[in-house]
Amino acid sequence: MVVEGGAHTWSCPACGRRVPLRAPACHCGATRAQAEEMVASASAAAAAPLPPAPRRGAGLRAEVVGAMTRDVKILLGVGAFVLVAGLGWMVFGPRPRPAAAVLGFVDRGAPPAPRKSPPPKPPFKLPWWK
Repeated sequence: MVVEGGAHTWSCPACGRRVPLRAPACHCGATRAQAEEMVASASAAAAAPLPPAPRRGAGLRAEVVGAMTRDVKILLGVGAFVLVAGLGWMVFGPRPRPAAAVLGFVDRGAPPAPRKSPPPKPPFKLPWWK
């Protein structure tokens, strides 16, 4: 058998379809012989030793930066500079000046809080039926 399939089928590694054993080729055009070769080469590649897992931290970061092209690095650098400059200007930039008085109007702030007056007394005793 080529790839895991049932007792009456083989699986095409090119498209993943299950093909009956009586069919010499899959609908995608891959023949059974080609499929067996693909499976054999894939199993040989899987048997090859894996490279050691990369260290966490700087090694992986260095690989990512090394894989970037020069224009991407420049674009990221300019973007970081603009971001830092904009945040710095927002935090340490000029303070807004108060608005100029229009036609002599000057805002004196909120009006003073009103004094609390005692509740009014009715002219007759409530409730009147008692």
